[in-house]
Amino acid sequence: MAAEHTEHRRVIVVVDMLVCFCRRGALYSPRYDPIVPRLREYLAAAEADGVPVVFLVDTHAPDDPEFKMFPPHCVEDSGEDEVIPELREFADRGTVVRKGTFSGFHGTDLDTVLERLAPQLVEVAGVCTDICVLHTVAGLRARGYEVLVHRELVETYDAPGHDAEEFSRFALAHIRDALGARVE
Repeated sequence: MAAEHTEHRRVIVVVDMLVCFCRRGALYSPRYDPIVPRLREYLAAAEADGVPVVFLVDTHAPDDPEFKMFPPHCVEDSGEDEVIPELREFADRGTVVRKGTFSGFHGTDLDTVLERLAPQLVEVAGVCTDICVLHTVAGLRARGYEVLVHRELVETYDAPGHDAEEFSRFALAHIRDALGARVE
C-alpha cells in the first residue's frame, strides 16, 4: 500500500453540499446560498494547484434509523443525495465518499482515501457546521490529521429550535478549542 502513496500538502474535504440541503429538501436552508459561489471559487483555485478534493455525500435508505432524529433526507436515488450542480464538476474530477451518518468515517472508505492521499493538512468545508462538519473534523483530529476549517466555507441551517448563529458559533469554537483544529 505504501507504494500507492502520493505526497500532497493538503486535501480538501467538502461535506454534504447536496441538493437536499442546498436546493430542496427537508433540511434545505437559504443560509447555504452564500457559501456556494465562495466554495466554487475556492475549489477552482485549489484544483488549478493540483489539490485533491474529496466530497462526502450523505446517503440514506428510505427506512434509515437516523430519521428518528431528523426528517427523511438524502434518500438514496432520490436526487437529493447528489452534489449540487454548481460543484458537480469538482466532484466528478475528485473522489466521492458516500456516508450514512454524521461522520465521514463511520462505515466509509474515507480512511483509505486519506491514507492514499497522505495529506499534511486537511481543509474542511460544507454543511452543517454543527453536525456533519463537526463530527468529520472530530474523526480527522482523532486520527492525527492537522485540520483547517474556513469559517466562510461552512454553514448550518435555521429551523424551529435550531438557532443557526448559536449552533455555528458553538461548533466552530468546539472545533478550535476542544478538537485543536484551526478555524480561519
